[in-house]
Amino acid sequence: MIALSNAHTIVRNAADAGQGQFLGVDWGSFVVVFLVALVATVLIVVFYSTGLRLLAVGSPADGSDERGVTTAAVQDVRVGPRPLGATVGAMLCFAVSIAAVLYGLWLLIPQFH
Repeated sequence: MIALSNAHTIVRNAADAGQGQFLGVDWGSFVVVFLVALVATVLIVVFYSTGLRLLAVGSPADGSDERGVTTAAVQDVRVGPRPLGATVGAMLCFAVSIAAVLYGLWLLIPQFH
């Protein structure tokens, strides 16, 4: 008798799932997941692009044409070594973006946890 009442409860709960929701989807949770994914994606791209920009500090500007002639504006640019702070900052930005991608993979692949 107990097994029959448990089966009845399971069937009743399954029939009630999604009551009052459009297409049986919890749209609030859907929006939360979408916003978290969007923010995470933007942050990963921002950190990666900031790392690339920091690596470009001190590099020569690419202003030459196909013949190898540079313009007067490019000749005035002083090129020096990249500062240590820019290199360390770039590596930190790359580390953050790589860590975020690896954490996302860890969340997606069930064998990892």
